[in-house]
Amino acid sequence: MGTSVVGRARIKKTTIFCSLAASLWVSGAGAVDFKIDLPPQRGVSAPDDEYFFDDVLSVTESQSDVLEQVSGNTQNALPDPNPPSDDRPSAIYGRAQAVPRSDSPDNSQAEKNQLKSKKTAGMSAVQQEPTFGLPQKQSQRMSIDTFPNPLCLNENVSFWKRVYAEVDVNEALIHDRDDLDKVYAVVRLGGNGVLRQQSTQMLKDHYRYALVSLAEKLDSPRSWSSNEKAIAKLFRPSELSRSRLLQAAENIRVQQGLKSRFDAGVRRSLQYLPTIKPILRQQNLPLEIAFLPHVESSFVNHARSKVGAVGLWQLMPKTMQLLMGKKAVGRRTDPAIATEAAAKLLKQNFQATGSWPLALTAYNHGLGGVLRAVRHTSSSDLCQIIERYNSRSFKFASSNFYAQFLAARQIALQRYSELSKNKEVNRIVAPLIARREKGAL
Repeated sequence: MGTSVVGRARIKKTTIFCSLAASLWVSGAGAVDFKIDLPPQRGVSAPDDEYFFDDVLSVTESQSDVLEQVSGNTQNALPDPNPPSDDRPSAIYGRAQAVPRSDSPDNSQAEKNQLKSKKTAGMSAVQQEPTFGLPQKQSQRMSIDTFPNPLCLNENVSFWKRVYAEVDVNEALIHDRDDLDKVYAVVRLGGNGVLRQQSTQMLKDHYRYALVSLAEKLDSPRSWSSNEKAIAKLFRPSELSRSRLLQAAENIRVQQGLKSRFDAGVRRSLQYLPTIKPILRQQNLPLEIAFLPHVESSFVNHARSKVGAVGLWQLMPKTMQLLMGKKAVGRRTDPAIATEAAAKLLKQNFQATGSWPLALTAYNHGLGGVLRAVRHTSSSDLCQIIERYNSRSFKFASSNFYAQFLAARQIALQRYSELSKNKEVNRIVAPLIARREKGAL
């Protein structure tokens, strides 16, 4: 193995780790299951190419519960199914009150015009892009195929369903970033911070070493180790080439499991859905949009990302100011205000792109970026964009965001169906389950 592929320092570390891997190999299993117990160490985020949920949320669920209680929003086992009243003090909520009903008098047209001019000024480059919107009539109440599940994303959706429903937060998947059907191992990791980062780097190096070694020994399969044989089975015969394996060695990625986090988010969501659903209806958006916080925050209302996004919908300060006004920036943890802002943003994305796969991708990647991808590929098909669009900014997170949403929707609906035996829960989730029964999924 040449040092141009794996550095000497890494080779030394990997060699030590390989001896550890050999002693922990599970005979007959398709992957190695390691357990590395490390003391916790906080304050250091994972590398940009790793997705550890604890690093995304700087406020944990328990901390969020305390903040909710301090704010006066005590969490009960089951929430009041009625949404908050619309007659809250304007001195506190300002312009960012609940969305007015269509039959209510409009006393703030000047403010709306002002906000519209701000949007135009702040996003002029985006607004001048050619749009691919559907006729307005079709955007009001979407048909059951509003959120299609294209064949090209089947493997990605299956991967994220595994993340949300099978692999827990103390475990991680070692996989290929471009081909999510290739999962090399499920590992169990203790600790966090620097030590967790080091242990995952060792795991990645181990599989890089195995892939490079396999690439060098393709012509002599009898010399393959048991680990190399297990890896080779993940590749189709046409893929077993030196160049493909070396590329796979560069594509190693680690993804933390989220099973218990997701399940807790399902229960937490029951207190927010009564607020979210009416706002989505008022904005003429599909109710399935209510599943998006499962991806963004796991319904931890005081969640804060390392880049400054806050709340159930993980809204950035500038986005909130543009949509709801400067005073609303500090109200991103107000479920009604944040939902209204997210609904406006998603509606804008849909009107500009003409499809929900692109509108949701734009929620993560930005509308301007998605419209550039459409222009560069001459296609508004997400599958074509993922396959053909080559941009430094359109990376793993952006290309997988819609697949994550589809997976979260499916797993959440299963959980809601299980919980709907409770009458109060059924009142909350019945409209979502009804969509599933009509064939929307």
